[in-house]
Amino acid sequence: MTEASVDAPETGGNGKGKLLIIADLFFFAKLRECAISLGYEATGAGAMDIARKKLAEDEFLAVFLSFNKDGFDWEGFLTHARSTPETRELPILAFGNHVDTAAFSRAEELGADMVVPNSRVASEFPYVLTSLLEY
Repeated sequence: MTEASVDAPETGGNGKGKLLIIADLFFFAKLRECAISLGYEATGAGAMDIARKKLAEDEFLAVFLSFNKDGFDWEGFLTHARSTPETRELPILAFGNHVDTAAFSRAEELGADMVVPNSRVASEFPYVLTSLLEY
């Protein structure tokens, strides 16, 4: 899978709604597969301009945002999402390396609804998604 494919249109799903996943290729593929198996559509964004465009043009149930994606300004994206009236209430889960405690704190400060380590979002995706949507 190439970076370009992460910016491809949404895939799969049974009409439950769309999720925006901003993560490295490994996590994007894993989370997309989990989302589709649960009946959701999933799309990704590998660059800030594409993520902002998708956020403005489409309606998402939630966003999964990695704070370890190389070259992606996750803080800028989170700030933008929380300062835009149309996306201010959109559930956003930030995730990343469990030892990056500064990023965990920063994601909470910037308004992420949930912040979890990579291991949890990968191994407990159905539970994490349900918790995020009910938040």
